[in-house]
Amino acid sequence: MSAPVRENARRLAVDAVIRVVRDGLALALEESRLALLSPMDRALALEIAAGTVRHLTLLDAVLDGCMARPLPRGRHFLRVVLRTALYQALFLRIPARAALHQAVELVKASPEHAKAGFVNAVLRTAVTRTPASVLASIAAPVARLAVEYSHPEWLVARWYRALGEEGTRARLQANQEVAPLVLRVNGLKIDRSGLLAALAGRGMAHPWAPEGVIVTPSGGVEALPGYREGWFAVQDGSAQWPARLLDPQPEEEILDLCAAPGGKSMQLAALCKDQARILAVDSSAHRLQRVDENRARLGVRGVTTLAGDATDETLLAGRSFHRILADLPCSGTGVIRRHPEIKWRRQEADIERQAQLQLAILENGARHLRPGGTLVYAVCSLEPEEGEGVIETFLAHHPQWRRAPVEPREGVPLQAITAAGDLRFEPARDRMDGFFIARLKNH
Repeated sequence: MSAPVRENARRLAVDAVIRVVRDGLALALEESRLALLSPMDRALALEIAAGTVRHLTLLDAVLDGCMARPLPRGRHFLRVVLRTALYQALFLRIPARAALHQAVELVKASPEHAKAGFVNAVLRTAVTRTPASVLASIAAPVARLAVEYSHPEWLVARWYRALGEEGTRARLQANQEVAPLVLRVNGLKIDRSGLLAALAGRGMAHPWAPEGVIVTPSGGVEALPGYREGWFAVQDGSAQWPARLLDPQPEEEILDLCAAPGGKSMQLAALCKDQARILAVDSSAHRLQRVDENRARLGVRGVTTLAGDATDETLLAGRSFHRILADLPCSGTGVIRRHPEIKWRRQEADIERQAQLQLAILENGARHLRPGGTLVYAVCSLEPEEGEGVIETFLAHHPQWRRAPVEPREGVPLQAITAAGDLRFEPARDRMDGFFIARLKNH
């Protein structure tokens, strides 16, 4: 009687991948349908969906060699059924016969039922091929890396020019790894040793984040001890550094720009014992609801929210702040290991477009910093145009501002400090999400 549930898990994964490749949407499985599955099948659906998106190009390269002619554009369902089945056979070590059977059954139960024989034939050939045999036929190094590590060729070419083959391969390989579950201890309710004790051996102290705990997942994060009590928030180690470098103090007025879903606002509150007045601004009123949810669960009182465009000069008229955190929208190339769909949702032109948006938000926000105040700029991008480029342009246009270099005594990983005194975290080197962080002061 378990077969229909398994089929539902696979169909849910197929539908999620279709939304990524057809509509460019973020990878998300429907919560209402997930709730109908057992924990084991829920985990299977999540693994199939994320893994297929992570290895998309390599799966296509294997499949394309097994077809007499390519599938017509628009046959998304058939293409994704083939991809998810091959992913299971190649990477999940599910027996090829089982993966093939489930794929054929999915097609038989769909409007594409006439293509069940085609799917069967293609997969029977595909499961006998190895990725190495496909890669051997690709001579150009950039093209070969793009297929081997399933990244868009334009992005691989960018990194190849900057890092060479060895550095690019290391970054691509890190992106293909499944990111660990990292928690940030909520210091308002518990300390790190207390949370580690509650996790009873399922967690370890993060080596580079003083508030961080790396957890061995087992089920959803909601099932971990202390979730309902608000003992922690989910936040990668590198993402915990912007708020720490801002160094919020009690009784200060603090602005968090582009704040939703509120992880850094809550961290700022915890760092100053919830005794500062923090304004969390975001363009999406809907996403600000997540800030309210996090505030309630974590027991934070000192955060208020405001919906509005951070480039609007009238949004904060008449207000000033001691400190400003500007963790801004970006291409997201630093968090591909955590959100593999990002690499398929971006185009190269997005990088310059995002850099211009970041500069506009930075300049608008900086107008509201009190003299002698501190501003921390952060992006989860590996692209220099969105990091150093934005900061250098801002400083060139605003001579009254200067960098406040990050110092080793602050506890940051030494290898992440740049020559200019900024922070740049690299997934391949630091085993954390990619981030660029700069700290600025005005005179």
